[in-house]
Amino acid sequence: MRFITIYFLVIFVAKFSFCPTYPRMVAHLSYDGQHDKTKILDSLRTIIENDGFAIKEYIREDGFLSTDYKTYDWGTGRRLLAVAIHINDKITITGMGKMDIPVSSIGSSSDILKLKTVDRLPYSIQKKTFLLLIDSFRNAGYNDINHWP
Repeated sequence: MRFITIYFLVIFVAKFSFCPTYPRMVAHLSYDGQHDKTKILDSLRTIIENDGFAIKEYIREDGFLSTDYKTYDWGTGRRLLAVAIHINDKITITGMGKMDIPVSSIGSSSDILKLKTVDRLPYSIQKKTFLLLIDSFRNAGYNDINHWP
């Protein structure tokens, strides 16, 4: 009886110990406190525009900007990424994603793939979209803040 209880306990715990969700697209970067956050926002805006994003909202006084969705199409369906940046005592970059999800296998191509909005793209897609953008910020001299969450 004891063996059976331990067996079910291990199976139950193992079943719920795996995290099936993708990581959130949020990055925190530091900047030199000596600099004005409006100048830093201007610098980040230049980086984002050079990467092909279109600015949707830009509130310089609040240290905030957001972009429209940029399309990445690799032949396996569209992947879209938008970014919001907010600067306070740190730079917070939040990615919002959309991707084509197959919903059926019968019908016209417009009925087969639907666009779904998600805040967690698969990690393989994040590496090609969100994390590449974060790398360009790192290359500009902004450093990661590693903390949880």
